[in-house]
Amino acid sequence: MVTPTLSQASPERGDNNEEPADHIMPRRSSRVRKPPGWQLSGNWGEKRKGYHAITRSSELFFRSVCLFLLLCTRPCNLPLNYVCTTQHCFDHEKLVRFTLSVRKNYHKVPYHNWWHAFNVAHCMYRMLDHEQEIFTELERQALIIACICHDLDHRGYTNQFMVKYETALASLYSTSVMEQHHFNQTVTILQQDGHNIFDHLTSDVYKQVLGYIRHYILATDLAQFFSNHKQVTRFCADQTFNIENTYHRNKLQAIMMSACDLSACAKTWPVQKKTVEIIYEEFYAQGDLEKKKGGVPLPMMDRDNAHNLPKEQVNFLRIFCEPLYGTLAVIFPHLSPLLENTKDNIHKWDNLAHGRPTTMWEVETSRIEKD
Repeated sequence: MVTPTLSQASPERGDNNEEPADHIMPRRSSRVRKPPGWQLSGNWGEKRKGYHAITRSSELFFRSVCLFLLLCTRPCNLPLNYVCTTQHCFDHEKLVRFTLSVRKNYHKVPYHNWWHAFNVAHCMYRMLDHEQEIFTELERQALIIACICHDLDHRGYTNQFMVKYETALASLYSTSVMEQHHFNQTVTILQQDGHNIFDHLTSDVYKQVLGYIRHYILATDLAQFFSNHKQVTRFCADQTFNIENTYHRNKLQAIMMSACDLSACAKTWPVQKKTVEIIYEEFYAQGDLEKKKGGVPLPMMDRDNAHNLPKEQVNFLRIFCEPLYGTLAVIFPHLSPLLENTKDNIHKWDNLAHGRPTTMWEVETSRIEKD
């Protein structure tokens, strides 16, 4: 049995993985690569040991990511210059080490990469920013960390593909293959020296946080979506939803993770269209590999069916995204723009599916014009 392994990262190692994503099995040795010694002080861009620590653009972006994580995991309602001393604050140096290693363990696949993880975490931050008093500090931190880690070591292949071709990961996990792997990769990074951003917690609280993160990451498996969403929808319809009820709370947090994971569906039309093109790069790469193996890919994974892409998007948005954002808008009215943008995108994909022109701005269907 092959045990998946992990890469550690440090500023000396530069940006994300340079290896292509045309693999299924892990390619690294079982030995975890230790990062060279480094300090947070000084210029991250200076030359050390013959390497540029981080290029200027990467440095600025990474500093922004670290600041973002500090902002969205700090206690609520505190000024930006507040020096955090509470039990729930992260050590800054460990947070940077942790984030660098997380970034290093995202592959350069077209869609399920570091940029996707950051976008998902940003969406969660915006959700939580409006509901700061509903969730505890530990829940907020766990939600953000789960988002940034939810696709760790993703190889660009679906769970169905992993199971169908009996990959090493499929032999390790019976359900939610990749999601379970993503969580285990998160724990592995936390266990590395100087990486445990939760080591200030007691043992019992640490286990509780890991339980939160596991629940949140597994919720991003779309196979669990319908069950989670059905439960929350029923609570809302019966007017029995109670945020203080642990079961209700867990189900709500699960669909919040799904909503953030799918948030590209609720972006403006140019972003949505470009994102779908990138997603289908991954789909078609998997379909091509399946054909090489003598298999028959799903229609949406087959580039020979590319003409059906608009119809597939209409169906996906109507089956998954519109009901999901509709339910969340009932609980959190400030999230209604996600629903409205999704409806706008359904209209535009439907236009493409039927050969009608789709422009960036259509007065008769624009919710902004109606407002």
